[in-house]
Amino acid sequence: MSNRLVIEPTEFKNISDGVISYGVRVYDDYGQSYDNTWDKIPKDDMEILKSVMNMGNEVQTMLDHVIENEKGLRIGLNFYDWDEIKEIMVEDA
Repeated sequence: MSNRLVIEPTEFKNISDGVISYGVRVYDDYGQSYDNTWDKIPKDDMEILKSVMNMGNEVQTMLDHVIENEKGLRIGLNFYDWDEIKEIMVEDA
């Protein structure tokens, strides 16, 4: 069972009026959540991760699983091993 966490920086487009907003989709094998209230998407993946750390309970449950199992995660096209993200994950947990 992989249960790998994916953080997908996303540009959301409202189909009816064309308004564009920015944010992130977060998902694993068991849940999903999104936030489309960002002013812009940070270029740095670690800044994206820090922003996701402040999302609601469903996302926190997914992040807790990463922390408890010392697993990596994917942000956009990049996969980060536990050793690359643990300082941020444990600092903000």
